[in-house]
Amino acid sequence: MYRHSASPSRIGRRSLLAGTATATAAALIGSSASEATATPAAGVRFFTAEDLNFQTQLLLGVCGYGSAEAGEVLAAVDRINAAGAGYQRFVEEFRALAARTAEQAAARQRAGHIASARGGFLRAASYGSAALMFVLGTATPGAEKAVFAEMRRCWERAAALFDPPIERVAIDYQGTTMPGYLLRSDRSTRPRPTVILNNGSDAQSVELYAFGAAAALERGYHALIFEGPGQAAMLFERNVPLRPDWEKVVTPVVDWLHRRPEVDRDRIALVGWSLCGESVARAAAFEHRLAAVCMDPGIVDVWSIWEPKIGEVFAAGSTRDEVNTVWREQVVPGLSAVDRFTLAKRAELFGPGFRADALAGRPPMDVWGLRETLRKFQNADVAARVRCPALVTDYENDQLVSGQSKPLYDLLTCPKDLVTFTTADGAGDHDAVQAPQHRNEVLFDWLDDVM
Repeated sequence: MYRHSASPSRIGRRSLLAGTATATAAALIGSSASEATATPAAGVRFFTAEDLNFQTQLLLGVCGYGSAEAGEVLAAVDRINAAGAGYQRFVEEFRALAARTAEQAAARQRAGHIASARGGFLRAASYGSAALMFVLGTATPGAEKAVFAEMRRCWERAAALFDPPIERVAIDYQGTTMPGYLLRSDRSTRPRPTVILNNGSDAQSVELYAFGAAAALERGYHALIFEGPGQAAMLFERNVPLRPDWEKVVTPVVDWLHRRPEVDRDRIALVGWSLCGESVARAAAFEHRLAAVCMDPGIVDVWSIWEPKIGEVFAAGSTRDEVNTVWREQVVPGLSAVDRFTLAKRAELFGPGFRADALAGRPPMDVWGLRETLRKFQNADVAARVRCPALVTDYENDQLVSGQSKPLYDLLTCPKDLVTFTTADGAGDHDAVQAPQHRNEVLFDWLDDVM
C-alpha cells in the first residue's frame, strides 16, 4: 500500500558523499563510509557500496517491464564481486554484458525473431545505462560519451522493433532541437491523453520506459520521453547544461505535442522524475496548458540537498578565491575515490566547467560557483502559481532527497495530493527503484482520476 499524508515522516539523508580520508574533509563533506549506511536501500544487499547496490536494485526493479533479466544481472554481480567490486569492474562487466546481449539480439533480428530481438536490445540498453552511471569513477572518465553512444544505439534498435515503433523526434528548442521519443498506444490518429516523462539528472530513456512509458501504453496513453538540457544527448554530445528556468524547456515540448493529431491537447500531463521533481513544479507554474503535473519526488530547492554535505567549506572565507583555495588545497586532496566520483557525477550537468572537471577525473574545482549555480534551482517563489492538479510523492527511505515533499505540497495552492511510498511495500527507496510497477500504478491511477 501507500500512504496519503499531510505530514510524512522526515528521515535523515544518506550522505551525498561517502567517507573522507582526512578530518578536514570529514568535517566539510559529511559522514564516514561506515556512517553512510545509516539509511541504506531496503532489501537484499549485493554490494557493500551503496551506489553500486542502488544501481543493481534498479536493474532488478525494471525486470518486470522486460528491461533487464534477473539471472543476467545476478550473474554479473557475482563476477564483479569475485573480481573485487568497484566502479572500474562494474563498468567493464555491464558494458561487456550490454555488448553480448546486443550481439545476440542482432542475430535474432537477422533470423526474423523480432520480439526476441526487441527484448534483447532493450536489456542491452539497460545494462549500458548501468555502466554509464559510473564511468566517471573509472580510469577512463573521458569515455562517458562513447558509453552513452553504445547505450543509445541499443535503445534505438529496440525502439524500432516496437509495434507501433517508438518514433524518434526532434523538438524545436532555441534555434536547435531536443531529442525525444514518442511512444504511441496504437497506430490510429485518434487523440489520446499523453504523458510527458521528464528525466532527472542521470537516468536514460530506457529507464523512463520502465518508470512510466510502458505503464502509459498499457492504459491507453501516449508517452513522450524527451532529453532536455543537462540530460542524455544534450549533455553527453552537446555539453548543454541543466537550466533552472525549466518552463523554457517544457513549453516547447507542449507546443510540439499540440501539433500532433494523435494527442488530446486537453489531456497532457507532466511527470518529473528524481531531480526534475523540482523542475516540473517550476515549469507548471508558467505552462498552464498542462492538465496535471506530478513531482516525483517533491523538491523545493536543490542547494538544500547539497548544503549539509559541503556547506561548511564556505565558512573558510568570505570571497570566492578564499573558499576555492581551501577547497582545492585542503579538502579535495583528502577526498576518497567515492567522494571524488560522487561530486563529479552530481555536478557535471550544472555547467561546462563542472563537466570538464568530471571528464578529467576530478571533482568540481570551483565550489563557490557550484553553490551559486545550485541556488538558482528552486521553485519556492512560483509554486503557488501552479493551476493544474498536482501530485507530490515522497519516499519513506529516500537516500538522495528527503524532507522536501511536504514543504512543496504546502506551497501549492492548486488541487493537490501527497503520497508517501513505504518501505513495507518495497517502494520506500528513492523513486521506488525496486518497485516501478507499484509506483506506476499509483501515479497512473491518480492521472486517470484527474484527467
